[in-house]
This record gives sequence, structure tokens and C-alpha cells, in this order.
Amino acid sequence: METIVRWLKLVLPFVKLNSDGSVGSNIARMGGIILNFNGDVIIAYASSLNHCKVIYAEMRGLSYGLDLCYKLNITNVAIEVDALSLILLLKKDIMCYSDFFYIMRKIKSLLSGLNFILGHIFCEGNTCADFLAKKGCLINGMEEFTGINLPPQLRGLVRLDKLGIPYIRSM
Repeated sequence: METIVRWLKLVLPFVKLNSDGSVGSNIARMGGIILNFNGDVIIAYASSLNHCKVIYAEMRGLSYGLDLCYKLNITNVAIEVDALSLILLLKKDIMCYSDFFYIMRKIKSLLSGLNFILGHIFCEGNTCADFLAKKGCLINGMEEFTGINLPPQLRGLVRLDKLGIPYIRSM
């Protein structure tokens, strides 16, 4: 069975934050992108991480993106992540993983000051954030990108999303 997945534009005053995290055999990384209502890049980011659980990498990607929203004075944010487990953890009032207490507290604190929508998107529709998370393994520390220094492949993925080009998800 196949499903069509696409990145959807927003209406003012919202911006969209897509984030992602991934873990390989001996490396972890995260990334994300913040786009305006028209799909233009405000800022993107990528970083390598110490080896960790994938849910923690997802949390780090979201946390950094939320920090950027505060630094840029963005208060209306539609958040999309491809980790349904992260969404479920954020909606619960209990903390099941003590290892994640501090980062979950930080994320919830950042969210409390925002007008936000939190949603799930399949990884096929989260291609820009996925690209950035994978790029994180090639970076020492954190790297931020704007329209001026966007990697060419990311620029192409952003353009495809802006055009509404669908991705096919095979199940």
C-alpha cells in the first residue's frame, strides 16, 4: 500500500519547525529547519551528538529548534516531528524515562511560552530535517544555516516542498 505524503505550507502568523534525530551504529545526530508561512528558510541547524538513544536525539533536535524560536522571537510555531513516540511523551504528564527528565522539562518549559501546534509527519514528508540530521554526522559541534549558506541539496529539498511535490510512502 502506498500513501502520498507532502509538506504543507501554513497560514500567517505561524512558522513551521521540522526536527529530526537519528542514531547509527556508533554516531548520533540531529537537525531541523524553521520555515516561514511561504516555505522560505528562516534558519536550519545540524549537529553530531554523543551516542545516545534515538528518542534522545529526537528530543535534542526539537529542543534546539525551540531555543532558536525564542532567540528569533518567534511565538507561533507549528511543530512537526516524525517520532510519534516523542509526541506521545510530550502529551503525557508523567515522566517514564528518568534519563530524559531534564531535556523533557526544558522542552515543556519552552513550549509553555509558545502558541504551538504539535503534529506527526511521516519521514518522507520530513525530508529537510532528515537531511540535516544525517548531515550532523559530518559536523563537529553545531552548525546553523540561513538562505546564504544552505547546502545545495537542502536548497533543492526546500524548493520541492515549496512546490508541494509529493513523496510516496510505501507501507
